[in-house]
Amino acid sequence: MKKILQNGIPTLFNLLFFFTPLIFFPKTSELFEFNKIIFIYLITALVTFFWLTRIIYVRKVIFRRTMLDLPLLIFLGSQFLSFLVSIDRHTSLLGYYGRFNGGLVSLLAYCLLYWAFVSNMNAKSTRKSLYFLFAGAFLVCLYGVLQHFGVDKNLWVQDVQNRVFSTLGQPNWLATFLIALIPLTLAFSLKTKRLVWWGLSIIFFIVLLYTKSRSGILGFAISFLIFWVGLKLFGERTPRSLLKKFLLITSSLLLISFIIGTPWTPSLENLLTKSLPSSKEEIIPPDPGGTESGEIRKIVWNGAIEIWKHYPYFGSGVETFAYSFYEFRPKELNKVSEWDFLFNKAHNEYLNYAATTGTVGLLAYFTLIVFSVLLIFKSHNPLKYALGAGYGGILVANFFGFATTTTSLLFFFFPAIAVGLGQEGEKVKEYKKQNVSAFQMVGLTIISLFAISLFYSISKYWYADFLFAKGKMLGDEKNFSEAKGAMTQAISLSPKEAIYLNELAQLISFEALALNEEGNKNEAKKLSQEAIKFSQDAVKLAPRNLLLVRGLTSVLIRLSIFDPIYMHDAKDTMLLEAKYSPTDAKLYYNLGLAYARIGQTSDAVLALEKTVELKDNYRDARFALALLYVNTGRKLDAERELRYILEQIDPDDALTQQELHEITEK
Repeated sequence: MKKILQNGIPTLFNLLFFFTPLIFFPKTSELFEFNKIIFIYLITALVTFFWLTRIIYVRKVIFRRTMLDLPLLIFLGSQFLSFLVSIDRHTSLLGYYGRFNGGLVSLLAYCLLYWAFVSNMNAKSTRKSLYFLFAGAFLVCLYGVLQHFGVDKNLWVQDVQNRVFSTLGQPNWLATFLIALIPLTLAFSLKTKRLVWWGLSIIFFIVLLYTKSRSGILGFAISFLIFWVGLKLFGERTPRSLLKKFLLITSSLLLISFIIGTPWTPSLENLLTKSLPSSKEEIIPPDPGGTESGEIRKIVWNGAIEIWKHYPYFGSGVETFAYSFYEFRPKELNKVSEWDFLFNKAHNEYLNYAATTGTVGLLAYFTLIVFSVLLIFKSHNPLKYALGAGYGGILVANFFGFATTTTSLLFFFFPAIAVGLGQEGEKVKEYKKQNVSAFQMVGLTIISLFAISLFYSISKYWYADFLFAKGKMLGDEKNFSEAKGAMTQAISLSPKEAIYLNELAQLISFEALALNEEGNKNEAKKLSQEAIKFSQDAVKLAPRNLLLVRGLTSVLIRLSIFDPIYMHDAKDTMLLEAKYSPTDAKLYYNLGLAYARIGQTSDAVLALEKTVELKDNYRDARFALALLYVNTGRKLDAERELRYILEQIDPDDALTQQELHEITEK
């Protein structure tokens, strides 16, 4: 018992730091973040269990006070208030499904881990945890290098050789993780085993360049500056020695940047092969026809500000950006190449907090940041400038992105590490053998049962997602029977996940169509009613999740072959959706088609005119509008729409050319 209590919590933190960046699993609905957050929850449950066991065993509250205690409580309080008034409490509790990180439960887990770390770790165990963190990061980078050279290029839709993401799932997420760690490796390289730590710094920096993340490289530049300025102004090294190290390291990194290239400069290979674009071209152009990401971000940020204005105090609810954004989505978004993408984050962590948790949440978040910075720089440990620099890099990168599981861990743990490294004189307490009282046994039994319950709930949550992903895959293969079985089992494990019900509705609707084609019309009609009910139940669970509303619309339209009234229901559903998505051009396009199919031509024309008003380069909407104009005798208007397509959108559109020819010939 004594050894378990002495070593249990430090061992768990070692495992947390080592495995969290590495974990991913291909058979869940989301490969990376979901499995990482599940692992974090499991470790949190275990750490809390060991911590409470220590407290009961020694009959003393083990809790180290730090200057971050009150800011953390204020932050959690602001998130809880936002949860209470949320437009979707389930999402606010567990996070947006697909992102997972950032919900109230995950924030509570990070805070518990912080308090457990500062209360149970000393300088020696903290340094050991850092070594485990670096070991995991090294493996992440090793895989990133292999990825750059094509080891898994055929496994991903993305061009992973051009922009690596290793085991983190997205280049910018990998970049943010690395910019937080590089100052620490540089700090170690200035002290002991210089070649080892310098080599690790080089590997981290090379993979950072392989991500081609502009926000990541900018964050690194800021963190690099903070690190050296901190050492220069407040460090113990002599100026000459520090200047020599600075020049050597800086020149090495610049040389590596020259060889590999950056998002703004060509690689040495490009220069040698004379493949450098002309001065009027970008070094890394956007995808063909794609809008520059910075332009898209500005539009999304404007939408986030509008949400904040509408929900000024507590926001729309923790992690509900994907739902509230549609209501305040700027019309300008219809002009960009990603106009029909789902934006479930503001792509600016601070605006995301403003939109979803309001002014109260944003101020609490800033308070947490300020006190974290003060704690790091006021701590008595040799790595405080490196920790402060890495923390600053995260803050810069989050201005252009958002927190993920790995960066959230570092966000909460860098202050904890600063505290732990300052506890040089403290050792993990050794316990004398003593008899355990009946009261202690009761306490240990209660927390053991609670830990088992938590483990079961977390495991059930993971397995439900596994079955959900399996059901989707089987559905894509048209294996409807097994797909429904897996999806039904997922719903039984997690009945409040509305997206499970929606996916089951989609499966059953496609099965109904297949049975109808086979001639089994009675069974098909029965299944159609079942599909509609599941879809309606999904919308009832999460009425502000417009993806579910769209799911219901698609089911109704798909099954209208069984009963024309379903098309009317689909039209009414889209009108309901339009209340919360007034600038969605695709919604109005589909509404116009629905009106046309039920014979309400004048309403169809109005809906399609609204569509092209929102998105003037919407080829399909203009073509459909032209056909309706022809049917209502408005040939000049039809000709105008068709000519617009040929003159402004696609001059080689054969179908439009044919239709225009028929109109003008007649």
